[in-house]
Parts: sequence; structure tokens; C-alpha cells
Amino acid sequence: MDIMVKNDLNQLMQQRDAGPFIAIYLNTEAVLNDLSHRRLQLKQLVTEAQTQLAQHFPKTDFGPFKAQLSDLTDDNSFWLQHTGPQTGLIVNAETLRIFDLQIPTKNHVIVNSMPPIRPILADRQHQFDFDLLAISETTMALYHQRQGDFVEVILPEDAPATMTQTLGEEKRGGDLNFNSSPAHGLNYHGHNAKAEERAVDQRNYYLQVDQYVRECSQATQRPLILMGLPVNQAMYRKLSKNPYLSQHLMVDRSSNGLTTAEIQTATEPVQTKWHTQLADILLERYDTAKSRQLTLDDPFDMITPALHGRIETLIIAADAQVSGTMTADGLQATGIALPDNLIDDLVDVVMSKQGQIRIIPAERMPVETAALALLRY
Repeated sequence: MDIMVKNDLNQLMQQRDAGPFIAIYLNTEAVLNDLSHRRLQLKQLVTEAQTQLAQHFPKTDFGPFKAQLSDLTDDNSFWLQHTGPQTGLIVNAETLRIFDLQIPTKNHVIVNSMPPIRPILADRQHQFDFDLLAISETTMALYHQRQGDFVEVILPEDAPATMTQTLGEEKRGGDLNFNSSPAHGLNYHGHNAKAEERAVDQRNYYLQVDQYVRECSQATQRPLILMGLPVNQAMYRKLSKNPYLSQHLMVDRSSNGLTTAEIQTATEPVQTKWHTQLADILLERYDTAKSRQLTLDDPFDMITPALHGRIETLIIAADAQVSGTMTADGLQATGIALPDNLIDDLVDVVMSKQGQIRIIPAERMPVETAALALLRY
């Protein structure tokens, strides 16, 4: 039995085939003298988990699950550390993982062949934790927004923090005549060949930045917002292969000379737009993709595209339930007394292929379905 792992969704996704999984979502915001009540709640949820496991996976031994959950129930340090609004517990036969959540919901249990992580994703979506990449023509900086805290990431020495550091002193570009204005940034004139060479340098630099930041995004699995002058953003977006880079949320200004606090202030309109217009943004994307015949609205039709990595964004109706179970070969129709929730399986597979998951109210779905898929191709 492995030790507990906290808040590591990326690691959980890498082991999604090691199921079945039991997920328990427990309200843990309690005063210290209420610990006995919280313990009783968890014990009741564990009993419910045993019942569900027997229904869904009758051949699976509940013993390893019970041992880990019982140890946690009796662990005083767990109850003293996790007093936030909600805690998510996801356990398979070998490992128990703990996720600290900020938005309280009803206590509930989910049993699935793959990790049931939708409540975690919904919580993170509501919080809108994100990464911010600030770029100029020759520099980059990375910031994290986590539960209201905005901090600059201290980059390692091998990070592409500057063009010179990344490409070296002998670059293709040379000296140029230029002038600048607050509205338009740098304006180059003369020396056309050198201007073209400088553009090549910028392109090569941005390719290195994108490769580095893409690895960071895959680790954090947070939306990436771009900050910089529009001309630099346009070039970067043409080159980027980062699936987490937001196409609708951006900060169109230079970060040069700004403090971290001032950069955070510049992101506030973006955060407001996320909270108030998320469904509208998603439905606008859906309409555009539909006009290009790049959408699906039947969850069963999404199984093969999901397995092949074709789904760029999966839009899910809140609390969606569709009976079905995915395997590496597609839909499994037999062998399980009660099918999984196919939506949870789709979520896990799409995320494993670097796709995005977004959850909106069921009444905002443009067609009557549990999920919509926006395809890459």
C-alpha cells in the first residue's frame, strides 16, 4: 500500500487504468469538537462505497480499499489538516489520494473503472486557477494564480527566460533603427534583411518558450493566459502547440516595468470574463466548430475519437449520467453488473490526451445531450 498522495491530478491520470476506483467527496469544514461527527460521516460513506463496488465490480475485493480508508478515518492528523470546505478521496487497491477542494458540495460516493474526477475539475474551474505567460519580443516570465494567490514562478537556469540566454549571442538578427510608442510598441524601419533575420530570431525563441511552457502546462493542467503586445501574441499563437493556451482570454499589454501586483491587477478583467461568460465562450466555440463539422453530440460517438486524441474540448452538462464503460478498445458492454458513468470515462481519456474539460449548467447546453465534443480534426 503506497503512502497518500495529495492534490496530484497529473499522477492520477497517468495511473487511470489501475482501477476500479472509489471516490468519496466529503465536507470537512468543521470545528475541532465536531471530529467525531466527521468520522462517522466518512464511515457511512465507506459503507456506501462497499455496496457500490459490489454492484459495479462484484469480483473485486473491497479489503485493500477498506484498509486504506479505515487508516485515514483513524488518522487524527488528517482531520486536523483538512478543515477546508471539502475533501476528495480517490482510492484504488494500492494508493489513496487526497484533494483539497474549495467549493462545498453534498457528500457522495462514486465508483468507476477510471478515476471519478469531475468534482475536482468543477472545483478548479470555479476557482479559476490559471498560469500566465508574459512575453515580450525577447523575454518571458511565468506566473501562477492559485486560490487567489498570484506569484511569479522562479525559473531554473535552463529555462528560456531571454532570447540571448536561449539562442546565444550570435543570433541571425542585427542592429536595427526603431522608434517606439506606448500604443504600438517597437516600430522597425530600414535594413529589411536584418528585420527579417530578427523575425527569425523571435520565431526561434518563441518555439523554445512554447516547448518549455507546454511541459509546465501538462504538469499543472491549468488554463494558460497570454500577456503581451498584440503583435507578439499573434506570432506566439501561430507557433504554439500548447493545448492549454486560452484562445479567448488574454491580456493585451506589455508586462515590461510592471510589478507582480500590477500584473495581477491586469488579469482581473480576464478573471471576471471567465466567471461570467464561460458558457457563452464555450457555446461560441461550439458554433464555430459545428460550422466546420468538427463537433459531436452523442457521447457514444465520442469513444473512438477520445481514444485517438481527436477531442480538443469536452463540454459536459453538470451532473451528466450516461451508462457505459470504456476500455482501450472502445465500449465494453459485458462483464460489469452495472455500467460505469461513460461521461467520467470520457473525461479521463480526453484529459490523458491533453484535451480540455469544461462543465456548464445542463440548461445551457445547445442540444439535449450530456456532453459535446469539439474535435481537433
